[in-house]
Amino acid sequence: MKRLVIYSLLFCSLLSVTGCSDFLEKEPPLYITENDVYTDSERLEGAVTGLYLALKDPYFMGGKAAIVIDNIGDEMVNVSGNGYEALMSYEMSVGLTTQENSQTWQYAYLTINKVNTFLKNLEASKEYAGDKYNQYVAEAKFVRAMCYYYLHQIYTMPYKMGSSALSVPLRLNAESDITNNDLARSTSKEVLDQILADLSESDALPSGGNTYSLVTRATQGAAEMLKMRVYMVMEDWGNAIKAGEKVKGYKLLSNVTTVFRSPYISEEAIFSLPMSSTNHPDNQFALGYFYYDGTSIVLDKQSNIMSIPGYGLSEDARISGLTDGVILKKFIDGVTFDDWVPLFRYAETLLDLSECYYNNNEPGKARAALLEVRRRSVPASADPIDVANLSGDALKTAIYNEKRAEFVGEAIRPFDQRRRAETIVKQKGTVGELSVGPELKTNGYIWPIPQSERSQNKLITD
Repeated sequence: MKRLVIYSLLFCSLLSVTGCSDFLEKEPPLYITENDVYTDSERLEGAVTGLYLALKDPYFMGGKAAIVIDNIGDEMVNVSGNGYEALMSYEMSVGLTTQENSQTWQYAYLTINKVNTFLKNLEASKEYAGDKYNQYVAEAKFVRAMCYYYLHQIYTMPYKMGSSALSVPLRLNAESDITNNDLARSTSKEVLDQILADLSESDALPSGGNTYSLVTRATQGAAEMLKMRVYMVMEDWGNAIKAGEKVKGYKLLSNVTTVFRSPYISEEAIFSLPMSSTNHPDNQFALGYFYYDGTSIVLDKQSNIMSIPGYGLSEDARISGLTDGVILKKFIDGVTFDDWVPLFRYAETLLDLSECYYNNNEPGKARAALLEVRRRSVPASADPIDVANLSGDALKTAIYNEKRAEFVGEAIRPFDQRRRAETIVKQKGTVGELSVGPELKTNGYIWPIPQSERSQNKLITD
């Protein structure tokens, strides 16, 4: 402030006495109060954008959290030997003080509190939002719903094993001090119900499209995709289908490789976290850092999806275009780390619908949705799997496998395994085999609430 006053005085020396007096009496333009943000339409728009910036923080879904989720699953091998590179997530040994545990929790709840604070302030100044008020509320609640979805899936036993399992604390009020630190864990059902409640206002969101804003901010399509994931966790196949069928205006690109290359905005992209030269994660946080050269995380070609007959085909565009030996080539920027992070794309809509149709006793629709994704990458002439004639368990297995093949490295497979309460087996059949099931709460299948939270919240229980 002192420097600003000095510069102001120097500037005023060039003005008349009256002009200088007027200048000094004005509040410096860089001094912005909270009231200024919420009573100015341009700054209010910036506050909304800030919620997405919090979601894509390098410690959260724009970087490290997405990496640790994939390390929980069975498609990759962590070869880093480095605890700072999600090794403990891979080894299923995350403890109370493990770095990625504390960081994921902290930055998820920081984002949640930013949303809560935004909603509180917006309500007090709603007239300044004008016609965009309902949209802003829906966008903020979408961001909060995303946070709680990821927290729920990391810290909660599978819903199918019991809807009353302890999940995470539901913090829905803006906090500026430690007064309300003590808050008990909600149940799995309570958290999922809150997510659905936050998404209930999604009609106020834009319908979607392939522009920068409609890919990088919440749309009806993105909200329906998140609803679909939640209903699938709850095994509510009917409502999951309703949500998935509302995802309109998108289609698969003809070449799957294009999805992961600049400009990243396409008819397949539903919601992505954008990166730029001035706003991206650094090394040991960015997706490109972990995948691009094979020194941190590599494909487990011996026992992952590519080891299954029909899913490691050289004719498969996902193999020829997005892998190189044991290196995943979806995220290739290991220098500037500008790869975008795709969180929802239309291929998932189709494959999730396929699974839901199967479980809803609609095998014809299940096969059609599955085949649409598979034919994009595997030509019929090279396909040993006769999808059109699959039924029963063979069809279910093909749906599961196709989703594995499509979403390697996109932080989806581990959550599918958890919602189905499957045992996670890594490096199967080798001396490094690791098998962890959901039977015990203490074997790394889910993470413990971190010590950083326990130290401040006396109501946390196991």
